[in-house]
Amino acid sequence: MQNSTSTSGRRLAAAMFLGVTSAAMVAGTAHADGGVKGATVDKTLLDSETDHPVVMTHADGTKTTDHTVLIPLKVKGAGDDLLTYCIQQTVGLDRDQLYDEHDWASQAGKNGIDTAHLQGIKWILNHSVPQLSTAALGTAATAAGDKVSGLTDDEAVAGTQAAIWAMADPTGKTAIDKSAQYTKDGDDNVYLIFTYLTAQAGLNTGGTDQPQASLNVGPAVPLPKDQSYHAGDKVAFKVTSSDTSHAFISLALDDPAKTGAKLLDADGKPIDPKAMFKSGTTVYVQLAASPTQGKVTLTASGTVTGIEAGRIFLNEDPKTPSQNLILAQSKNAQVSGSSELSWVPKVVTPPTTPSTTPSTTPSTHPSTTPSTTPSSTTSSTTPSTTPTTSTTTPGGNLAHTGAGNTMAIGGGALALVAAGGGMVVYTRRKKATQGTHA
Repeated sequence: MQNSTSTSGRRLAAAMFLGVTSAAMVAGTAHADGGVKGATVDKTLLDSETDHPVVMTHADGTKTTDHTVLIPLKVKGAGDDLLTYCIQQTVGLDRDQLYDEHDWASQAGKNGIDTAHLQGIKWILNHSVPQLSTAALGTAATAAGDKVSGLTDDEAVAGTQAAIWAMADPTGKTAIDKSAQYTKDGDDNVYLIFTYLTAQAGLNTGGTDQPQASLNVGPAVPLPKDQSYHAGDKVAFKVTSSDTSHAFISLALDDPAKTGAKLLDADGKPIDPKAMFKSGTTVYVQLAASPTQGKVTLTASGTVTGIEAGRIFLNEDPKTPSQNLILAQSKNAQVSGSSELSWVPKVVTPPTTPSTTPSTTPSTHPSTTPSTTPSSTTSSTTPSTTPTTSTTTPGGNLAHTGAGNTMAIGGGALALVAAGGGMVVYTRRKKATQGTHA
């Protein structure tokens, strides 16, 4: 990393290198969609660190003297900084940028480093400072045949940073100039750490990327867009996390006293507010019958532990070039996710009642009981032009019931009306004849 930090030679606090593998390691704030967001460079701590220059040779035969320090990132809500190394040797650090965490796969093509070499870099990070203490690193290097003596914190950082730059070079030609480095330091410690780490990383370029720290909660079965939840419904929610091994997730409803909603387990029992759940757990939100409409939010939260070293941090503004950073040690991450549930009044369907409308289909069988409902069949209102003089009697095939007698009476009445009509016609014709003769 060129011209990125002060070269004042001020010492880095020893506490930053000791005990960093404990469970109380660095904590960061992660979004539900995964990864730390909006980290800033801790300028005060950065300027207090020891800068140990290294002399590097490159594929084109040139040599450069580069500064090596751990770059601290401040994360909102976290008590300690995240310590990072830089990946790109020739790109400077913009100390005013915001940095977001990204995964390996999405960045392999953008920074020119293939996945295999990124895995090699991750091996370096997990087997050097600050993931290991300086003393442990020296012991491991010596055991592998690179005998170091009196290794200091800044020498350990310098050898580690140089190894990361070498592994990030796709040509494989970047290396420490051994003689120039010895002249500068008076010993081979930086060079020996460099050779130990690069040799071992070259043997460990396999592996897979660890997922970003994440936590999500949402309906177990998504609701179709044209449907709604209703008052009194019981809705299943499922929690998922990048950590699938530990029961670390707490769940809570916002303002249950106001909404009337209850959080239940699979047996319908209320969930203890102190209960912790694993990824994949299904819980239930029981909506109250009253209020008949409203909304409630279910929130899941917890801390994902042991996020491996090697997570990549990129500046948020792509128009402003800045050093890509890589997490130097394991961390814990506070994660959370929430889901809002809205409901509307339950639709009440009125009960069905027997119809009071008379049937329009005449029966083909005569009723054995006198009907009190008039028939829906309409009769013609046009009188016949030929008066009938016969009396209507029931047919021989009809049973002698009340219905048959009614038809006989009705027939007789029609006959009288018809006969009367004939009399009126005859009388009018007779008067007309008389008038003509007059």
